[in-house]
Amino acid sequence: MNNDNISEKQTRISGSTLFAEANTENDTTTDLKLTTTRQSTVSQNELEIDESPAALGQALFKLNSYNQDEDVELADSATKSNPAGQDQEEFLPLRELLTVFIGLCLALFMSSLDQTIVSVALPTIASSFNALNDIAWVGTAYLLTSTSFQPLYGKFSDIFGRKPMMLFAVFVFLLGSLLCGVANSMIMLIVGRAIAGVGGSGLLSLTMIIISDIVPIRERGKYQGLLGAVFSLSSVLGPLLGGVFTDHVNWRWCFYINLPLGAVTVVTIIFVLRQKSPTGSMTAKLGRIDFWGTLTLISSIVLVLLPLNWGGNTYPWNSGIIIGLFVAGIVMAIVFVLVELYVAKEPIMPAAVFKLRNPLAVFVLNFFLGVGFYALIYYLPIYFQVVKGDSATTAGLEMLPFILGLVFCSIISGGIVSAFGKYRIFIWVGTAVVTLGAGLISTLTKDSNRGEQIGYLLIAGLGLGGCMQSTLLAAQAAVQRDQLATVTSLSTFWRTLGGVFGIAIAGTIFNNALLSNIQELVQPLTPEVISAVQDEALIRALPPAVATLVIESYVKSLDLAFTVAVPFLGVAFLAGLFIEFKPLIKKGQAPPPIAE
Repeated sequence: MNNDNISEKQTRISGSTLFAEANTENDTTTDLKLTTTRQSTVSQNELEIDESPAALGQALFKLNSYNQDEDVELADSATKSNPAGQDQEEFLPLRELLTVFIGLCLALFMSSLDQTIVSVALPTIASSFNALNDIAWVGTAYLLTSTSFQPLYGKFSDIFGRKPMMLFAVFVFLLGSLLCGVANSMIMLIVGRAIAGVGGSGLLSLTMIIISDIVPIRERGKYQGLLGAVFSLSSVLGPLLGGVFTDHVNWRWCFYINLPLGAVTVVTIIFVLRQKSPTGSMTAKLGRIDFWGTLTLISSIVLVLLPLNWGGNTYPWNSGIIIGLFVAGIVMAIVFVLVELYVAKEPIMPAAVFKLRNPLAVFVLNFFLGVGFYALIYYLPIYFQVVKGDSATTAGLEMLPFILGLVFCSIISGGIVSAFGKYRIFIWVGTAVVTLGAGLISTLTKDSNRGEQIGYLLIAGLGLGGCMQSTLLAAQAAVQRDQLATVTSLSTFWRTLGGVFGIAIAGTIFNNALLSNIQELVQPLTPEVISAVQDEALIRALPPAVATLVIESYVKSLDLAFTVAVPFLGVAFLAGLFIEFKPLIKKGQAPPPIAE
């Protein structure tokens, strides 16, 4: 811009901020806003102004030398590096924030509740449809779709916006729940569970992403801590509500309960959540989707999850179909990596994220934490039901020390992190404590007293509560705003994927150990003993001496399964040591610059 092209110039200096308004002869108005601070360095777009006359003269000289083309080029570059195309400072007033937060809590509650409420009702559902052989697919269908689609929501929310994607996830989840509730066959129920999994994975990821958008990172810890508490409580309430609905109402209400909860969530999101939608036409947005990456990612996850779910149950681990699926899954994963590196314009899993120390350490930590956590949470109820002789409902209540410890420490650690901005100590101490808790749980026997059971589970729960939410903050604090959604969804994805591996690994070890222990301790292997091993409810019907030997076989096998969790949790602790401290920006401070 030349000086003779300016017909009118008005300069105003207030404190350390300089504004210039320029009008050109061709009626094109260009508003220039040059913001400077004493802490910043002098550049084309930032002027460090002292209040002295000499410095003021230098600033005006730089203003007259301003090149509009350069500033437009920089603005275009910034827009391209922010895929969401939105103002990142979208923090809500407290009243609106709390209303949205309640709606998000309900969404997370639905997603978590749905994973546990169905387990109690499965025997009744199988009897209703006379399809016991297909009952495993009710869980498998949900697991396949929820795990496969979970990493997609981060990038898709950048392209289409958080609000539309959240509404999509809720709608798909409710549609799947409705289909399950009205199902007239096992096939229809399985299809409904698969559809619900597509939406359920988005509820979990997008809840964390939206909280990251509307809450400053310094305040985020306490909200994420409360979300962790909601997740844990719903996991406990699931089996209890499932038992109540199955025994006193109808198993279909295990799915119908999601409908009113989802309706409240939808109303809250539509009328209260205010976020700017990404710019661009639908054609342009669809053009940004990494279709090949999406296809290869989903294929690789499904091809790996199927043998993990079937191995040792439906097929032997050394069978051709299990080995073939694993090989195909690994090959497809390699293809996915190549697509992300060399083909995708906007990859689902950007390589740049994995080059950052903190996100990579958090991904590794979450994977191994998921292995250990799910191994414990899956086999502890079996200990209480088989070894202690509790009913399914009572076994759920026996898990309360574990869950209450997790809830308490999740809330407290989140509040402390928000107050002082320190999070690494909770990651280190939390992973160390949960490793200790898993080691203590592996020592439980038939004769362990109530104090040992409560104490060991409480220790493990406290450790998990301290580290699960803090790891997400560590990853978010290390990335730019345009990488936030991707890192958040990937953090959740790696923990979920670790959980799948944890259940498969612990299950294989448990089943092999149980078979070996039964053959060693129980002689002869009568049909009654074999039936009791296959159906835990029949163990108490065996002669007392035989039942004692069978229970002892379970104790040894469960202890081994719990012991397996210890080294994996230990690796999670070691991964946490590589996390660097990154400051949590307070509200009002300048956000991190947009990544190039």
